Parts: sequence; C-alpha cells; structure tokens
Amino acid sequence: MAAASTTSSSELPECPVCHDGYKEPKILPCTHLACKKCVVSWLQKAGVKGGCPLCRAPILPSTSRGQLDLDTLVNDLPTDLATMALVDSHKVLSGQHVCMVCDNNIAATSFCLQCDVKICKACIRTHKNIPLTRKHVIEDLNKLSPQRLAEINRATCNVHDDRPAEVYCSTHQELICMLCATTNHRSCAEVKAIPDVATEKRRELEQQAQRLRDRATALATEIQEVTNTFKVMRKKANDTFDDLEQCLKKRRQKVNELIQAEEDAAMTSLAELEKWRAALALNAASVGNVLLSASGGSLLGMMKGLTSRLDDLESQTGTTRKMEVKDLTLDLQKLDQLRADIASVGQMTKPTTTPTTLQQPTQPSPATSTGTSATTPRTAYKPRKAALAKVLKVGDRVKPGPDWPSLYGSKDKKGTVTAIPSRLAVQFFWDPHGMVDVQWDGGDEDRHSMGRDGRYHLDLL
Repeated sequence: MAAASTTSSSELPECPVCHDGYKEPKILPCTHLACKKCVVSWLQKAGVKGGCPLCRAPILPSTSRGQLDLDTLVNDLPTDLATMALVDSHKVLSGQHVCMVCDNNIAATSFCLQCDVKICKACIRTHKNIPLTRKHVIEDLNKLSPQRLAEINRATCNVHDDRPAEVYCSTHQELICMLCATTNHRSCAEVKAIPDVATEKRRELEQQAQRLRDRATALATEIQEVTNTFKVMRKKANDTFDDLEQCLKKRRQKVNELIQAEEDAAMTSLAELEKWRAALALNAASVGNVLLSASGGSLLGMMKGLTSRLDDLESQTGTTRKMEVKDLTLDLQKLDQLRADIASVGQMTKPTTTPTTLQQPTQPSPATSTGTSATTPRTAYKPRKAALAKVLKVGDRVKPGPDWPSLYGSKDKKGTVTAIPSRLAVQFFWDPHGMVDVQWDGGDEDRHSMGRDGRYHLDLL
C-alpha cells in the first residue's frame, strides 16, 4: 500500500492573493510575488494603475499602460523560477508515494535525483544493477525535502519538454539539450555547460547585488547625516535660546536692581523736597491768614519780621538742588536699544550693531550746523508718528513733521534730537513725557511733542 507524504502543507509557498500554492509566480517591481493569473485579475479589478496587493507600489510602468493587453504586460514580468521549482518539488513529494517504475502499486521509499522518479526497494536493486543508472543518486523519501529537491531540480530544454537541459547557449540565451546543441545551435559561438555558465552568472549577480548593497548603505549614511543635522540644529537652537533666556533673566535682574537703586536715591531727594514744599506751603498759608485778619497797623508792625522770614525761606529754597529727569542715571534709551537687539535675535538675523549694555548716560553734545549725528539702524522704511516715537533716539536727525504748528516757523528746518524726554519742559514745569528737545541747525533749541496730546511734530530725515 502506498505511503502518505510526510511533507507539511505549511511548507508550500502561498500566493498572497489566492492564498494557494504559486502557479507561475511573477516578480513584481516591488519584489513581491503573485501568481500570473492573480496579477491579471487584480489589475482588471483595480485598473492598470493599480498597485501591488501588499504595498500598493505600481506594477506596470506608466509608459506601457494602454499599449498591450494585461495578459501580455503581466507575462513580460520576470518569473520566479526558484519559487516555481520549490512548488513543483512540493507537489512531487506530496500525495501518495507509489513506485513510478514497476506497475505493482508498491509503496515508494526512495527518489532517484537523476531520473526524477519515486522507486521502491526492489527497483532500487534493479537501478543499481543497470550500468546506465548505476551511479545515480538515490535518496530516502522520508528525508528528502522540497528545498533539497528544488536545488537539484533539472531544467528542461526550451524546445524539447521531455529532454533535460544540458547546456546553455549564450548567443540565444536558451537552455537546450544535446540534440539541439548539435543541430540548431551548432554554429553558435557560446554553448557551455550549465554549471559553468551558472557559476559565471552567480558571480555577476553577486557583484551587482553587492553594488546595490553598497549604494543602499551609502544612502542610509546620507539619510542618517541629514537626520543628525536637523537634530544638531534643533539642539543648537534650543541651547542658544536657553542661554538667551538665562542672559535675559540676569539682565532683567540687573536692570531692576539699577532702577531700584535709582528709585531709592530719587525718593530720598523727593523726601527732602517734600519738606521744603510743606514749609513753603505752610508759610504761604500763614501769610495769607495775616493778610486776611491783620489790620493795617498790625500788618506794618509784623512786616519787618515777616519779610525777613520769607526772604530767608526763599534764599534757602534757591540753594536746594532741584530734582530733574536728567539727574537720573538710568537712560531709558538703552532699554529701547536692548529691546531692538532682542528682536533681532528673535528674527534669527545677525545684529547690525554691538548689543547694548546698560551704563551711565552721557550728556549729548549740541549739534553743529553741519548736522552730523550718531545714526541709529532703521528698517527699509522710515517710521512715522507713533512708530517713530517708540524708536526715536538722542542724536537722530529730524525735520518738521505733519503736525508741525505754524508758530514754530519754517518747515524746511533740520536739527538733531538732544534729549528724550525733554529737559526744557522740566525747566518750565511741564510734564516732560511725550516731548523731546531738538537743537536746530540755525542755533535755536526748543521742545516738541512726540506723542503728547496725540501730536507728532517730527519726522526722520
């Protein structure tokens, strides 16, 4: 009785589309495999632009679409002969193991690799006694795997299906038998034994595969370098802004300490001034009461002492230091410059000037008639009105602006900013905020609004 095959069905390579053993497996451009019929039916369903069932990569080149029918286009795809041989070997070793030499339906125990047949024990002895088959390799069916059978599986002649291919014609690139070699291919220059040609082709394929591996390694290196470049850029940016954040924290602390010191000094002076103000107000009120209540005689009697006391108060008040904005050592313009420097860093642009540090201000020198000044970097446009008031600095060259009142005279004047906020406004007991001082080229100096009461008297030259 014939023995059942011990080959596991799970060893059979399966098509991912039909989930059955491959039938004429075609190699898709993405290197996945599928049966020829499965590829055709898949493209008929998905259209000629359909991709691989596994990865959706294109199957047919765009240049060939619509030129030929699907059967022809799919047939031109390369066939995986190795997988086909494995499937054929699986079929040979599956099912009933019956001797293929005798007709007695006897169980086969071995396989002749040269004759490609299953044989029983009796036929093995006969095989060994025949001179022609004496040297054939016979292996035990229970130990023979589909992979082993596929490795020694012999190809057939391209012309004679019943004859094994024994040589390869390089001229026609065909596997042929000895009969074809001595007839149809007798005049071909390159007809060699299959093992020799296979060794040569293996070497060529290995060299080409190595080139592909080298290129893949080079591309992986390039990809890693680009990836690392962005990592380095991101780390550098984060480190830069971390340093900037720390610098700003220290700068803020320093500025606040400086402001606090200035405020403490100012409060001391203001306390002194407040005492004199209270004394002056008290004496002025006392004089008022005398004027209201004293008679003429009484007034004349007190006049000498009262006048002496008031003269003494006025003389002492005149020697008291007056508190002016210019006495503050913290220059607010330095803070504006610092803000501009930080903005330039935020725009990822190289600052055009050296970052400004807070320091004691110096009194601006009056501008000469030549109109020279320390220019401040500006953007491509010249700021106007409120925008200019935010960036205007001591030393800027200016001219009369759109709000220039007629009482100031000609609108063709040119001058230089000498103080922000205005010193002249303080001297005349005005609120200096929103006003600046300008030294005009003609020699006169006066104060002008740059935001006060919504007026903007100046423009940049």
